[in-house]
Parts: sequence; structure tokens; C-alpha cells
Amino acid sequence: MTGQSWLWTPPRQTTASSASVGLLLRAYRQTYGLTQQQLAERLGFDQSYVSKVESGRRAIHDISTLRHIARRLSLSPEDVGLSAASMAESRRDGGDPTLERAAASQRSWRLTRDHLNHHRISLARAASRLYPENYRLGNGLLFRPGWLFETPVDVDEIEMTWDPLPPPPAVRGVEPESEAVRPLNDDGAPFPSYTRAMRDLDRPRLFENRLSFRLLDVARGADGGEPAMTFGHTTYFDALDVCESVAHETAAAMLAGALSWPTLPLRRSIGDPFDLSHRPALPSINTLTIRHDGPHASFVLHRRSAGSVATAGGVYHVIPAGVFQPSGISAGHHESDFDLWRNIMREFSEELLGNAEHDGSGSSLLDYEHTEPFRSFERARRAGHLRVYCFGVGLDALTLFGEILTVVVVDADVYDELFGGMVTTNDEGSVVTAGPGRASTDGIPFTHSAVRRLIESEPLAPSAAACLELAWRHRERLLPGLRVRAAS
Repeated sequence: MTGQSWLWTPPRQTTASSASVGLLLRAYRQTYGLTQQQLAERLGFDQSYVSKVESGRRAIHDISTLRHIARRLSLSPEDVGLSAASMAESRRDGGDPTLERAAASQRSWRLTRDHLNHHRISLARAASRLYPENYRLGNGLLFRPGWLFETPVDVDEIEMTWDPLPPPPAVRGVEPESEAVRPLNDDGAPFPSYTRAMRDLDRPRLFENRLSFRLLDVARGADGGEPAMTFGHTTYFDALDVCESVAHETAAAMLAGALSWPTLPLRRSIGDPFDLSHRPALPSINTLTIRHDGPHASFVLHRRSAGSVATAGGVYHVIPAGVFQPSGISAGHHESDFDLWRNIMREFSEELLGNAEHDGSGSSLLDYEHTEPFRSFERARRAGHLRVYCFGVGLDALTLFGEILTVVVVDADVYDELFGGMVTTNDEGSVVTAGPGRASTDGIPFTHSAVRRLIESEPLAPSAAACLELAWRHRERLLPGLRVRAAS
């Protein structure tokens, strides 16, 4: 049975700006009786790319791509949102070998990135096989000894250490080893960075550089007891320039049928993926949210929109999941937000309740003690009705992003009070339920069969698969009284 028949995702609305070119392409096809594949061949694009543009899931911002569409389909510049002058300039440049090479390079880059976004799960599994077997956990996640905790640890028991002056990373995604994944600019030189290419050629709707916490080490505390994590500063784009470049390189090698270390110069230059001093390692906090009702439990998932997010688009993920970062750039924000639970609370507010993102644009600090919904989250946790645990830290084998794996267990009555107003869609995607017509708070039953089906048969992000796997493994501690059928 396919996932479509048992998991349901509400449709997302598309804006006129992201859908206008798509509507144009669809109308053109209908007028001339073309299939999507025939139109894609006429344009020199991949059929799946045309499909995403038509549906509004992929917006085209790049002027050269719009010019290309207008030329190939003999459309007016106004039809694709360009001025006549822009097309005249394009015609004057026609036949320039440098521009032709750049256009070919950019088309190839887009096709590879499209393949990457459609096959992240299978690519992560393939990439994990490049590493020793004892580093692998299931669907494309890597661990090293000590990074996966023996039992779930309350997040308050993790020793959080700050390093104000860590050594600068040796690999930044601008080295010669990364040139193959940076397409050519119109001047014939490679784009200066992968994120610059993303901005100009394949920009997600949510694409903003932000100050973030850089993961430097995972170890035991000074007394050899509870786990410890060490952090410094980085930015979102600094990490993407390495992590998405590594993923793109992997996708290109798979398309060429030659995924092996000799075909991966950038990944090879990183060396030991667990040496976090060598590259900017940006951690995401991935939280499995469970509603516990005595013998029963359920959880929510998120279908991330490929046209909205820069990474992990088109896959099922736990919700909330977000980059570990302060809500602003001041020293006060850093001190207040250098806390795993507070980051999770902000993501709950944004992804489950639909509140505006705390994007660092404001100067005032968040008052977690007195402002809703944070006050209610804190009250529930202090009363023991909401519990927050960490399973450990892994690396996504495809991107080498850091993945902090957590679970929040909420008593059913408190869950219904806190999340009764849960949204069905948000800026990053849609909440997934076990069938149409169900409330988003119903979620998916936390049963052995549902967990196995998700992990084994659905496009589930590696970190989400690990959270589910570990939650089931430790269910007796996390969910006392949970009824488990004998067949499970």
C-alpha cells in the first residue's frame, strides 16, 4: 500500500507570483496539445521541473531562465514578466560562446538540484554506505561512539558549553574542490558560492542568512557524566555552502552512475565527518512530538514543501524541526536563546501554532516566562505534563548537517489545550495526518506498524526516522502504560 493511501497532507495555497509562469506553461501546453514531457524537451528542461513550475511549487526568479522560456516558445517578454528591453539585450548577446556555456552549465546545475530534491532519502542512504558500517543508523544518519545516548536524557541535563573563538573552518565551499557544483556565471566564472547560485537560479521562498550556533563537539561532561555539547557561531549560508554543495556533488555522481570516493572531491576534502572543527557544522533540532493518552499515543509529521525550504524539501519530517539559532543578533539574544528547549518552544510557536517567526529583525528579547505561548509551555513542563528528552546527535549522511534528535511527550489533556489551535499548513509545509477529514491534532497512531511503515516505505527524513526508531526503542521510559499489541 502506498503512503498516499494512508497519510494525508492538506493542499497548500500558491501565490500568484509563484504560479504565474506555471499557468502560462500549462496554457501553452493545452493550446498546442503538448504533454509535460514534450514541453520539457522543447525547453531543454527536466519534466519534473516543468511539473513543479506549473503547480506553483517552484518559482522562477532567474532572468536568464525567463528569457530562455520566452525565446524557445516564441513568447513576448511581457508574457514571462520581463520588459521588452531585457529581451533586446538578450538578442544582442545571442551567439556569445561564454553566455552559451554559462546557460548550459546553469541548466545542468538546475537538473542536478532537481534530482537532489526529488531523491534526498535514497541519496542519503547511498551516501551513508561510503562510511564504516558501525557509523550508520538506519535511513542515512551517521553517529560516532558517544553521540547516541544509552537512554533519553532530559535536555536540562546536557552541559551546554560555549567557545567564543573556535578555529576557522578549513573547508568553506569556495575551494577548487567545490567548483564542479558551482555553475558558471554569465561572465564564464563559477558562481562565488553555492548559496549565490541558489539565490539566482533556484531560490526557495524561505531563504535568509541568519546568525546560528555552530556545533563544535559532542562529548561527556567534565566529570564524565552527562552529555556535553560545545558550540560557537556560524551563519546559515556558511553551512549551506558546504552542506548543500556536498549533497549536490553526491547527486551529480549518482546521476553519472559513479558514486565513489574518487568522484567526490569536496566530500573527500572534509575527511572525518565527525571532525567538526574542519567545516561549519550547523545543527538542526528535530523534535518528535507525541500526545500521550495512557495506553495510547500519537504523533504529528510535517510534509516539507520543496519550493519553500532550502533543504529536506519534499520529505516527511518530524515537527517541529529548525536550525539552532538565537532569535536576534545581540549579546542578550545569544545569552537568552542558547538553550535547546527555548529553541524548541519557538519552533512550536511557529510551525504548530502558525505564529510569526522570530527572525532576528527585532531588538527586544523574548520574554519566555510571561509571553504566550511560551508561558503555557513552561508551566506544563514544570508541572510534569510536558517532558523534553534528547536521544543524541547524528549527521545527515547526504549533507553532513548536524542533527540534534529530541522528543517532547505531552499528556493528552494538556496537549489538547496547548495545541488545540494547531494549523494545517505553515510557511514550510503541511501537517500530516492518518487520513483526510481528521483534525491536525489527531496525528498518526504511535504503533509498531505505523512506525515501521514510515521508516521502511515512506520518504522520511533520516533524522525523523531516527527519532521514531529511538522513541519506539525507549517507549517504556517515554510512554509508561502504552499498550502494545503482542504482534508488535
